[in-house]
Amino acid sequence: MQRNILLVDDEAGIIHAIRRMLRSEPYLIHEAASGDEALAILERHDIQLMITDYKMPGMDGLTLCRKTRELSPTTYRLLLSGQVDYSALRRAWQHGDVHRFVAKPWDNLLLTMDIKEGLKQHTLLSRMHQLSQQLQTQQPTLLTDSNWIVRLANAPMCRALQCREEDLLGVNLFAQALSDMAVTLETEVTRQVEENKTWLGHFTLTGPAQLKKQAWMAIAPLGDQYRLCSCHWVSDDLNPGRDLSDELKRYSGEHHLERLQQAADQSLSEPQLMVVSFCDGDGVSRDLSAMCYERLQAATDDLYEIYSPSPSTFLILLPAAIGSAQTTRLTQNIQQDFSDPLNYQGQSLVLDPAISIESKPADISDWDDWLRQRLGLTPAALTHKRPAGSEQPQPQPVTHSDNRVLPVFNQQGELSALQIPAEAFDDGGSWHSWLQDVVSTWQHHFSRPLQLIISAADHTAADIRALTDELQHSGNPAGCSVILAEECVLSQDEEDLSWRDELRARQCNIFIANFGRSFINSRQLLALPIQGVSLAPEFLIHMRNSKSLPQSRRLLQRIHDHGMTIFAPNMDSTESLASAHQSNVDWLSGSILSQPLSCDQLQWFSADGGIG
Repeated sequence: MQRNILLVDDEAGIIHAIRRMLRSEPYLIHEAASGDEALAILERHDIQLMITDYKMPGMDGLTLCRKTRELSPTTYRLLLSGQVDYSALRRAWQHGDVHRFVAKPWDNLLLTMDIKEGLKQHTLLSRMHQLSQQLQTQQPTLLTDSNWIVRLANAPMCRALQCREEDLLGVNLFAQALSDMAVTLETEVTRQVEENKTWLGHFTLTGPAQLKKQAWMAIAPLGDQYRLCSCHWVSDDLNPGRDLSDELKRYSGEHHLERLQQAADQSLSEPQLMVVSFCDGDGVSRDLSAMCYERLQAATDDLYEIYSPSPSTFLILLPAAIGSAQTTRLTQNIQQDFSDPLNYQGQSLVLDPAISIESKPADISDWDDWLRQRLGLTPAALTHKRPAGSEQPQPQPVTHSDNRVLPVFNQQGELSALQIPAEAFDDGGSWHSWLQDVVSTWQHHFSRPLQLIISAADHTAADIRALTDELQHSGNPAGCSVILAEECVLSQDEEDLSWRDELRARQCNIFIANFGRSFINSRQLLALPIQGVSLAPEFLIHMRNSKSLPQSRRLLQRIHDHGMTIFAPNMDSTESLASAHQSNVDWLSGSILSQPLSCDQLQWFSADGGIG
């Protein structure tokens, strides 16, 4: 299918720059120098996506987007500008006239991602104009009444949320039992639908199992009494070439071990390990190590398991059946691939890998024990591994605390911070008792300082004040990071300015929410007085694309170089987890790692807490 993109700007240089950026993509690009010329093209052609400048002679970009919505409602509308009235932009977005705003100068990586995502959302918008066929398709769909009460849920939706249709009937779309969205969103969606327009935006569905399914949702009126809600799962953007289920093993100290053991068990004789190591004066950084990992995957055609016990060393599992000729060819492939220089931190770097073959020493009887030792894991004799045939049950921890926290991990799988869940005080508790319990438990099991994360989307300003008051008055040695919505971080309203100043006075770190989905680009981000970013879930999904991965890493590296912390919350798939491991993400949380736990259960993640 031909993808038609319309570029609208009175400066020819801008159009040419975007053309160069998209030269490798199979798009048919139309050009217009004014709003009137753009509307004429929209009348003659089926345009899937339009990128328009804001400041143009005659018709401005916001007006063009509004008229485009009337003329071609399924065209995805992206506004590009170096200067714009932020309040007017927010109003246009809330009313659905603009789907996305990108500030000049743009990042090629993010703008390319926005274009590809916009084309997918165009498909979603187009499907919403075939309302009579929606409920019979495989598109996950809900039908609600005018009060947002679910009256029908199709089979794909029920399968995704792991429930029956009757579990969803009678539930409000915006209730916590079905979705995890800000209260203000209901007002915005209702306004557009009552104006007989289709709303399109990001939506988190949870369902009875509280799965947190990230989606792009399109909601359209179906007569006066009903609304049709159809979605496209963010995780469906991926079709990974390999099984990533073992990524979770990293968080219990067992990453890849199970898979390697299975491969060994299937062999008639013991496998070998090919050891590839890189040495230079300053060692191998994490970012450079990730680039080496990519080269090794390409050199081995992604046929073998690769594990890195340290940034400069990689272990490749060679099946016992592999012959010496294959081993020689594999060695030559690796050497040839690394003969091409790596573009690292603006320099051309050539690495010379040292390659050797290792087999289990004769003095070690068990191949698993040697593999554990070589991977830097705990010997099997020191773990809770049960002997074959033993029926002795494993001890279960005793839990008595009612205070809940959400574990946040670092790249090594260590517990680094605690996120305060939205339902922290469902039992009517207080910040005083909650904080006492959390701090005492942390100090008992962990030597590193406690870091707390609280999101303004889940807690009120009064909650945040109460927590920080308790932190200051009690003298508890805990840091606090507050995640604020983009509009609050960028707003120049007196109330928002005062709130940000107050948070700094309370010694809170400020994070901006949903980076990668927000209006702000990386250059603007680095100029803000903030301490970190919270990534949009779909950002990590996009990073699994091999073409965008190097650019993504460089983008995150720039954020790191400015001393900011990168937090990846709400991860619900092994794909996003794998992407986080390949990137400079400092903190990670989500259902794929852990559900909210009681304070007692935090001991599971301590050095002596019972994890293998």
